[in-house]
Amino acid sequence: MIITLLEKNIAKIGYTFTHMGGTKICAKCSLKKVCVEALETNVSYEVRKIGAKEHRCLIDDQVMIVCEVEITNNTITVESQKYLEGIIINRQPLKCNEILCENNEYCIHPNFNEQSRVKIIKILNKIKCPLSYDLVLVEAKII
Repeated sequence: MIITLLEKNIAKIGYTFTHMGGTKICAKCSLKKVCVEALETNVSYEVRKIGAKEHRCLIDDQVMIVCEVEITNNTITVESQKYLEGIIINRQPLKCNEILCENNEYCIHPNFNEQSRVKIIKILNKIKCPLSYDLVLVEAKII
């Protein structure tokens, strides 16, 4: 388990998030080792336990709470012909400008670059794409 700080209003058991890194203000904080540096940038985490200790964030004075998190698999889209469970693929993010699409975050995922190798853990469901891509939503792990 990894100990970190999350905003109190979002810190719930089972909550998942992708750590996007810190800010210049974070560099001045005495808690940066726990809050920012304990997590890897562009990696997804799931909250497993919530503590009682609270702190104030220097950025916006939010109440932050100590949480235990662990790295979790990512939910992404893949082309249908590549969605066998257990398969390892080179997953290239789709070229999509449909920012209002409900699936956009799964197609343009911050954890994946042009050379990401992923293992398909679980098939979740087929999705409807406004650009007519034949896509399936899957749970995947970067390897």
